[in-house]
Amino acid sequence: MIEGQAALRREVRDGFTKVSARFDALETKFDALETKMDRNQAQIVELLTALVGKNPNEN
Repeated sequence: MIEGQAALRREVRDGFTKVSARFDALETKFDALETKMDRNQAQIVELLTALVGKNPNEN
């Protein structure tokens, strides 16, 4: 019985390790996506500023 419990604990621990690794990979992808979105938004502001001729940061 104890051998079975140890094997189950290893299996559960390994499962949690794999899930944790997947979350880490997702976090990395979300960070990259957020950076890309920020860059794109800045580019949109620059293009609209050039089109309108006004800087949105100036009053």
